[in-house]
Amino acid sequence: MVIFPEKINGEYCRLERPFLTGKGAHPIWLSRSRDLEYWGKAELVLSVRDLPYANLKIGPGAPPVKTPYGWLTLIHGVATMEKSFSAWERNWNRCYYAGVMLLDLENPAKVLAVADRPLLVPEEDYELTGFRGGVIFPGGAVPEADGTLKIYYGAADTVECLAEAKIEDLIDFCCTNNVLSKK
Repeated sequence: MVIFPEKINGEYCRLERPFLTGKGAHPIWLSRSRDLEYWGKAELVLSVRDLPYANLKIGPGAPPVKTPYGWLTLIHGVATMEKSFSAWERNWNRCYYAGVMLLDLENPAKVLAVADRPLLVPEEDYELTGFRGGVIFPGGAVPEADGTLKIYYGAADTVECLAEAKIEDLIDFCCTNNVLSKK
């Protein structure tokens, strides 16, 4: 669960992935609160079937970043793989990717764009080998004054890493590769 850094239309908003009972795809939802205690008005934001590189679950990754074009939002997508990764857990076969989507400024339950391919893919040894190999999990997004976004992410559930990109490039990546425009 991640909370937006400011109120939207007088309400706090958060992105969340509730754990549903049984096996199934876990989507991203948005809920709202007036007091940070009681949450409701839940709306579906993005389903696993909307993200081509995930087949198991998706979820929010870091608090969204406000831009003139919308809320730039890091997410994660999980896919079950045929081959196991090098992990401390035997037969670990889930791959976690970092993705990006853009949400409407006034109604963050409305997805404006979501990239049809991952932003970050586990490729380096420290991302492929560890407690759970094949995992990239975005956890922090820090916008800098020069337009750079520092993306903090966990790798292999073992180390914390930093990637950097220009915010404009991330928005362009998201909009140019928008899976919603291909439906």
